[in-house]
Amino acid sequence: MKKTILLITILFIFSCEKDDGDSYSKDLISNWEGTKINYSYNIASNSSQTVTNPYEVGSGSIELSGAEEASLNYMYLYQANGVLQIAIAKRVFGVPSEETNYLLNIYDYGDFGSYSQLTKSNNDAADVYEGELEFTVNGPELTISAGALYHETVNDSVMISGTLAVAQETVNAGSQFEIGNIDWVFGSYEITLLINNDKSFEQTIKTLDSETLEYSGTWDASSDEITFHYTNYSKTYEYRVSSSDLELTYLDDLCVLYPDECLTPYELMYNMAGGSLESVVLYETTFFDKKSD
Repeated sequence: MKKTILLITILFIFSCEKDDGDSYSKDLISNWEGTKINYSYNIASNSSQTVTNPYEVGSGSIELSGAEEASLNYMYLYQANGVLQIAIAKRVFGVPSEETNYLLNIYDYGDFGSYSQLTKSNNDAADVYEGELEFTVNGPELTISAGALYHETVNDSVMISGTLAVAQETVNAGSQFEIGNIDWVFGSYEITLLINNDKSFEQTIKTLDSETLEYSGTWDASSDEITFHYTNYSKTYEYRVSSSDLELTYLDDLCVLYPDECLTPYELMYNMAGGSLESVVLYETTFFDKKSD
């Protein structure tokens, strides 16, 4: 009888330990070094329509020459409050860049004229050129026929010309559509994550402007999710792990808190019918390799 009671007690203890969430992969416990982040933008529409895809290269290019030389291939354009707004860039929208980027913004006020601004950015430094350009818009296509923009402080100018048409996609009503999938492979940016067996973690980030950020806290996990508890908040990720690789995916419903204020700018960016955009969800996956000792 005593042996039976002892056996039941042992089984009960093991059962409780399993129920306490001890089902996570032991491969999580390691020192990890980030290699890249993948950004997957997903939208849902209540009507089928053709939309602008600012995350894909358009057809043609806008060329810069003079003080700056580059080809701009990403674009979106829309009209709001009587103003035509056009954004053209060298690198994809919505993703940090460790390389030099150019962003050309054009504002057309109709009878009141137009204004253009070119920003060259590299990490935390920026140069700005301003002025007016001669251009025409034919549906999704922009043609800049002539014009120069001038540096705000020094005697430099940039000539701008070319034709570029936006990339477009067909979105069906009632289903989620991945409109953008972009990788950011780390260069000067660094992230390390130490996950300890005692349910503590340490995270270090070296930002693009060389600032070092350090975080620590505790964690808990199940077989497919891990939650990091920082000082004032917690963040839950889906994970995939092996003995040498780790993927952490964070789902961010970008407009869930303030849909009225948030969805409209995305509708304009994607050139969607007013009131048709129901959600914009970002899946942000960070890839890690096991750090060498």
